Amino acid sequence: MDYRYIPFYVQGNAISGLYYGQWEMSEDRDMDYVREMYPMTFSRLQELVEKECNRQEFAGSMMYDEYPDKLGISRIVQNIFNEIKKDEENCVGDECTKYPDDTWLKGIITVLLLNEMYRRRRRRNGRLM
Repeated sequence: MDYRYIPFYVQGNAISGLYYGQWEMSEDRDMDYVREMYPMTFSRLQELVEKECNRQEFAGSMMYDEYPDKLGISRIVQNIFNEIKKDEENCVGDECTKYPDDTWLKGIITVLLLNEMYRRRRRRNGRLM
């Protein structure tokens, strides 16, 4: 006899549309929705941060160390900063983004990077637990 009974607490929630095991995906959807509201300037920075984090996502990466060091994070920030400056130099026309200050820009990149690292570490630790 084949029983296909799914308990009520595992079945989908009629309001949120979530099913058992989909909470993590809903968190990602929620984060993507919020990121769509970023101003264009920060959207471009977020894309570069995600691209760099994708490069850093491998076994043994400093991104997943228990205590990531500040020097490694500064190096990643500098890589992103250099890519932005290279884009600024090659840009012509009205669609160019000019940032007010290099220190300000590095600060924003650092905040976006740390936020993305935290999100990825949390997602990875959630899968491993």
